[in-house]
Amino acid sequence: MLRLVPRALLVLALVAPVGAPLVAQQRDSVTAKPVPAPIIKPAAPVSPLTQRGRFTPPLTPKRAFLYSSLLPGFGQSRLDRGTSGALFASIELAAIVMMRRSQMDLREARRFQIDTLPGQYLVSGDSVVKNGIFTNGFTRDLVRTRRLHVEDWIAVVAFNHLFAGADAFVSAQLWDVPLELSAYPRPSGAVFAATIRF
Repeated sequence: MLRLVPRALLVLALVAPVGAPLVAQQRDSVTAKPVPAPIIKPAAPVSPLTQRGRFTPPLTPKRAFLYSSLLPGFGQSRLDRGTSGALFASIELAAIVMMRRSQMDLREARRFQIDTLPGQYLVSGDSVVKNGIFTNGFTRDLVRTRRLHVEDWIAVVAFNHLFAGADAFVSAQLWDVPLELSAYPRPSGAVFAATIRF
């Protein structure tokens, strides 16, 4: 037989545990330390190659041609082609040095062209007398040859500017073509290979 519990006792039994403070609900005696704000470092500067994307060259083809035709190697360095830029710059430097040297040789040949040198000397007593055919090593042919040397080096400088500009123009046009050049030594000779990945 079931005993009936009065309603007041049932309500009191249900409300008593809820009203009493539980252990987990009590305030912690240890105060929490404030969390420091995270240190935000400034972002590293983004290179123009990464910023503009892999398939967009950092220079337009016309600007690359202009840069390299004025200063060989500069357009290649802006296009991240340091090896070819150094090659064009070294050719330019060597050609200018050789052109200056050829100009000095030409000035020397022109200056001494009118001089005469005796073939031999004859000593008589206390004086030296010129004797024989007078020869001069600085002839018109030598002056003409040295002038051609100067013109040749001027042509080398001009063609280096032109080729450097054309190379930079083509490099900017083919910026998105992943071309890899490699060389392999073999007993019969060196083998050069070009690899294009699509």
